[in-house]
Amino acid sequence: MLFWPLVNAQTLFVKVESLKPLAGATVLIAETGEGGATDIDGRITLQIERPEKVVISYVGYSSRIVEIYPGEERVIILKAQAIQLNEVAVDGFNQNRPLNQQAGSISKINPKVLNSFDPYTPVAAVNTVPGVRFEQRAAASYRLSIRGSSVRSPFGIRNVKVYWNDIPLTDPGGNTFLNMLDMNNIGSMEIIKGPAGSLYGAGNGGVIKIRSTALQNTANSTQLNNTAGSFGAFQTQIQHNVLTNKHSSTLKYAFQKADGYRDHNSMQRQTVEWDGLFFTDEKRTLSASLFYSDLFYEIPGGLNAAQELENRKQARPGSEEQNASIDQQLFLLKMGQEYVLNKNFTNKTHVYLTTRQFENPFILDYKKDNEQGFGLRSTFQHQWNGQNGEVLWQYGAEFQMADFDGKNFGNVNGAADTLRFADKLNNQQTTFFTQVHWALYPTLSATVGASYNRVFYNIDRVFDAISGQPSSLRKTFNGVFRPRLALNKSWTDSFSTHFSVSSGFSPPTTTEVRTNEGSINEALQAEKGINYELNLRGKAFRKRISFDVSLFHFQLDESITTFTNSQGVVLFRNAGKINQYGLEAQLQWQWLPKQSLVDWSSRLSYTYHDFKFATFETGSDDFSGNALTGTAPHVFNLSSDLNFNSGFFARANYYYSDRIPLNDENTVFSDGFGNVHLQWGYASSDERKFSLRISMGIDNLLNEKYSLGNDLNAFGQRFFQPAAERSYYISLALRWNH
Repeated sequence: MLFWPLVNAQTLFVKVESLKPLAGATVLIAETGEGGATDIDGRITLQIERPEKVVISYVGYSSRIVEIYPGEERVIILKAQAIQLNEVAVDGFNQNRPLNQQAGSISKINPKVLNSFDPYTPVAAVNTVPGVRFEQRAAASYRLSIRGSSVRSPFGIRNVKVYWNDIPLTDPGGNTFLNMLDMNNIGSMEIIKGPAGSLYGAGNGGVIKIRSTALQNTANSTQLNNTAGSFGAFQTQIQHNVLTNKHSSTLKYAFQKADGYRDHNSMQRQTVEWDGLFFTDEKRTLSASLFYSDLFYEIPGGLNAAQELENRKQARPGSEEQNASIDQQLFLLKMGQEYVLNKNFTNKTHVYLTTRQFENPFILDYKKDNEQGFGLRSTFQHQWNGQNGEVLWQYGAEFQMADFDGKNFGNVNGAADTLRFADKLNNQQTTFFTQVHWALYPTLSATVGASYNRVFYNIDRVFDAISGQPSSLRKTFNGVFRPRLALNKSWTDSFSTHFSVSSGFSPPTTTEVRTNEGSINEALQAEKGINYELNLRGKAFRKRISFDVSLFHFQLDESITTFTNSQGVVLFRNAGKINQYGLEAQLQWQWLPKQSLVDWSSRLSYTYHDFKFATFETGSDDFSGNALTGTAPHVFNLSSDLNFNSGFFARANYYYSDRIPLNDENTVFSDGFGNVHLQWGYASSDERKFSLRISMGIDNLLNEKYSLGNDLNAFGQRFFQPAAERSYYISLALRWNH
């Protein structure tokens, strides 16, 4: 039998998702109605004799019912209520405001959307965002495109800047290894579409900002999630968090494996992550992250149309014999500080170190790379409130540096053979940025920002069996100035317009300059472009429906595209100008009032892209006027969620992609396809001491045969990377609140 003190003080600290104190929150003991409001520090002390349930509420936030015990001190996080698209708070261009107060095309993928699909990859969740195409060419082989940026990506992610926990995951050479992250390392995602160089440096495609941990869903809990599915898929994920008013510590582990749908298509990945927050005093918060990932996956390779028709599961001839695969390890250490000098002046600074090993036997060669990186990002923020309105001024700098040691060998039966060439690279990127946001009137605001960017590549070829002598290349992209102007106007409480003009630049990545056949492409130039965008946002029908529409025109000069030589090696060239006109729309509606026994909501996203080469001549070929390679003109996504108060839920998602031109000549197109995904299950309340969630799902319900991740301008007509047919999965998640 447990004996509680007759009277004991129980202290609660109520905070919002950013871990800032929430003053004025109402805290009441459920049985007696006694309690009060939190103070300026978000604190309230209750006198209780035994375990009690308390109700915590605040306008604009979801109420919580939690069980408390005498003598303990506990932190409670309230989640913001954001039913409409427009009300979702996004960081965007470092403003952390509701979407209807920000100019630019910005989308947020919250944990609910991430959990609406299988937990293996974020592919399906990201594809619910209009204007974004996430492809999976094979297990753990990703390609991500924002507004046509995949034209530069025969594999991997380029022309998109990715941040993870406030630091660049994209290396200074312009390459991003997003597949090193398990879904356990992705708590939420925010996507900025189009040039964002005024704050984030190089990249015309856009910016993706990832938070690894959503503390509002993991605070003071231990969670275990196991998933098994078709094609030998298995995954286990563990999270453990301790949150107090002085610190937060989160430890994660994930293991995933799969045999794959195709031959020579297995994968295995393990990740370990630790995140710490330390609230040293009222002014300073320290943060730290440790991350390690070990990934291996086989590469089945592209098929031509005849091979796909014969057996779509087969690997490209030679892939298995040459052990075409990737074996990669990544270690990352990050430390940061947020310091509040006074209520109007703050600074955030983060520094990080990385080390990466990469081994890639392929049909044509065998690569071994080793890279060490260092970087920092520091942002200062001043805020004034006066008679002329609110002014928010931000400025800072970002610096990245990496030393890279790369060797290319011959490949004999899957083993490294004679050394062909070896390079030592030093890559540096420096960005200085500033931005002023001025709320001239309650309904009108303006943002002006700009950055100065410098990119430097130093490539020393220390061994070259092809030419017989060493060589070097020093390539500097100096003094690139990228401005941005944005205006926000609220016409009514239910309708606002936003206009922005932004410029961007994107230098060639080291992978594009230093190619696999041994050449160094000195002639490759940086892309430069300017984007004009109009956003329309609002809500209607008693706020049951909300919409977000973007209209844009992007003019790109010196665009970089791919081609293949006679040996099948992917190479790169500048292709002149591209004109991109687009419409991207999201519509969300709540079918029933929030207080109903059933929460029924739906979301529709639609993408229309009219992207064409304005001028593109190479040799005797003239591709001017052709559709941009790798871009679908129409993409459609419809999802619907049913959540019953009893805990049962059901979700359906339909994704349709129009046909895609697969070569610059526009003579070969992929077929359009539709994919239906279903998920259903039961989830008990997370407020219980012990809770569970069981879900089952079917992907590709209609058993469509399609290619998700086509090879563009492929040699030998090997365009197609067949996606899996109908597949199944089942997940069991257990949670213990402590």
